[in-house]
Amino acid sequence: MEIFELKQNNLPAVKARVDIPEYDRGKVEGSVVHIGLGNFHRAHQAYYLDVLLNRGITRAGIFEMNIVPDAFPLADIFARQDRLYTLITKSPDGAASARVIGAITGYLNASRDKENGISRLADDRTKLVTLTVTENGYYYDKKSGGPDMSDPAVRHDLENPVDPSTAAGFLSAALKRRYENGRAPLTVMSCDNIPSNGHVLESCVMAFCRELYPEIVRWIEDSVSFPCSMVDRITPGTTPELVDELKNSYALSDAWPVCGEDFIQWVLEDNFKTRVPDYAAAGVQVVKGVEPYEFMKMRLLNGGHAALGFSSYLLGFRMVDEAITHPPMMNFIRKHYMEEVTPTLEPVPGIDLNAYKDTLVSRFSNKSIADTILRLTAFSSVRFTNFVLKPLSIAIQRGLPHKAITFAVAGCARFLSGTDEEGRPIPVESDIDDVKALKKAAAGALDSPGDFFSKVGTLDLNGKELQAFEVEFKECLSAIYNRGIAGVLDALL
Repeated sequence: MEIFELKQNNLPAVKARVDIPEYDRGKVEGSVVHIGLGNFHRAHQAYYLDVLLNRGITRAGIFEMNIVPDAFPLADIFARQDRLYTLITKSPDGAASARVIGAITGYLNASRDKENGISRLADDRTKLVTLTVTENGYYYDKKSGGPDMSDPAVRHDLENPVDPSTAAGFLSAALKRRYENGRAPLTVMSCDNIPSNGHVLESCVMAFCRELYPEIVRWIEDSVSFPCSMVDRITPGTTPELVDELKNSYALSDAWPVCGEDFIQWVLEDNFKTRVPDYAAAGVQVVKGVEPYEFMKMRLLNGGHAALGFSSYLLGFRMVDEAITHPPMMNFIRKHYMEEVTPTLEPVPGIDLNAYKDTLVSRFSNKSIADTILRLTAFSSVRFTNFVLKPLSIAIQRGLPHKAITFAVAGCARFLSGTDEEGRPIPVESDIDDVKALKKAAAGALDSPGDFFSKVGTLDLNGKELQAFEVEFKECLSAIYNRGIAGVLDALL
């Protein structure tokens, strides 16, 4: 079987096996600028826009921008592949399909060319800016919701506004220039897993502008919107095996394909200052309030992933589908952890929560995705706070059952200590600068739970509540050390 390199001219040759763009890519306009080109964005927002382009509903394309150095030569790959890439979608039953996405109009690494990055964002042809820069890319203070003024990156951008390094720094500089160039309105949309992500982004950008460009604040309030959104699609990292699979099954050579599950969801706040693509026509839920959907997803899916990941690694599992289909772990996640988290949620319009939780278990069981436990255990204090510690705090404050959530927190401490139950090293990955200190705090969590909690996130508890929880936590963690994860899990169930 002849293998075809992914290029525009080769698309007709693979059309029988792969869905290809059916629109004239030469007429696609880069009116959307996306900051944070990665796997999830390519399997999610870019996919939705490709659907709209194929249906002739929009002519909007995406100009991609990264503001951190690339881990590999993205510009070269996109140039060689005519800005095309392949999305492989896989279902739990083993069915798979491939689709070439053609919605990308260009790429720039703005960390190397900040002037062009700011100019692109400021261009009045840009109608929508979207972001997937991860929670830590906002450099925000979890208590105030605004920028963390103690962070060196934030201080740098405030002191050097024409040399930004953060998303808020780039956006504030671009809004200043946009104001000077004619005051064209703009919609700026966060697509990251942060509660009230649009509000957080707005708070950070507005704080920069009040400090640096107070004269444009009123214009931003009138002409720039920051809608909230909730996004969902399990998207593992690209592997050499995926590249080989694309060649062997679809006769297509793609240096950077992406794989996603067949489930996809996007809930978007109806808050636009510009004409944006009609995402609703592609299945996006456009609603007045996004927060209930955000909490549902973060606490049940992301929190469920965390509860599953740390403990199942200690049980010896390395793949998500194998862990969730282990009967005790399935029972723990679906019948205990998710049921304790559910009462911490607000009502979610149009969603059957029991059906949603069952769907989550089915998604976790998708062997075709080949999702790894270590991906779930990549640690972030911001994520752990939002996904696990927030529902735990609510459950404690309301006097609700929380033994399963406590077990998840204790399992996290045991995992982060750095060795498994056989004394073998655990590859702890974290965006916390001092991973050694994190592991030390986890290893000493039995004696100093407060030190551990200060490293892993924020518990929103008063002194009496925190003291009582520390006792519960220490009892659970002590049992894990003495009886092993499996023994404590059996007792819990």
